[in-house]
Amino acid sequence: MVDDIWTPAAAGILAGLGVAMPMGAIAALLLREGLVNGFRVGASAAAGVATVDVCYCTVATLTGATFSRAIEDHRGAFLLASGVLIVTIGIRQLCQEFEQRNPLAPEVVRAPATKAFARFVGLTAINPITLVYFVALSGAVSVSSASWVGAAVFVVAVGGSSLAWQLLLAGLGSLFGTSVSLRTTRAVGVVASLLVVTLGAVVLVNGLAALQG
Repeated sequence: MVDDIWTPAAAGILAGLGVAMPMGAIAALLLREGLVNGFRVGASAAAGVATVDVCYCTVATLTGATFSRAIEDHRGAFLLASGVLIVTIGIRQLCQEFEQRNPLAPEVVRAPATKAFARFVGLTAINPITLVYFVALSGAVSVSSASWVGAAVFVVAVGGSSLAWQLLLAGLGSLFGTSVSLRTTRAVGVVASLLVVTLGAVVLVNGLAALQG
């Protein structure tokens, strides 16, 4: 029972941070939202991003749970495929970090909190890589946990860690504004991308162990 809680919780926290931390367009917009419209509006935008993360993670986790029995006989191969996909996503994010010239460039129009929430829901939802990311990770969780508790803990942990990071960005924007340097944002993005690659490597190792077992 302990493994059904702590392992998915740890995986969910890392997964939520892994998808939230890269300093792409959404993160840049959140920083700018906090700077231009203040923390209240920035927090609403942050909640919009985290809401989509939770929805995508829930869909992916339910799908993984549905097919978990069917793939149990091929657990090792499934984990290997998931690990390759996660590593690929991490490398893609890492490449994007080095390709970006000015992540603080996007302009944000002054808007009420409700409109900011809706706008960031839409901006986050149109990124299919987020759903693919959660499909890969939640699939790995579903085959390692036999209880629905593990899946629920995973989703809650993803939502909590994602929201915490998005709120931090909105807070940084409202408190420090343009004093947050380009070098700092890129450094955080690189660390987050390496975190995703590390998660994928762990899944790969588990897959190899399952095949050898």
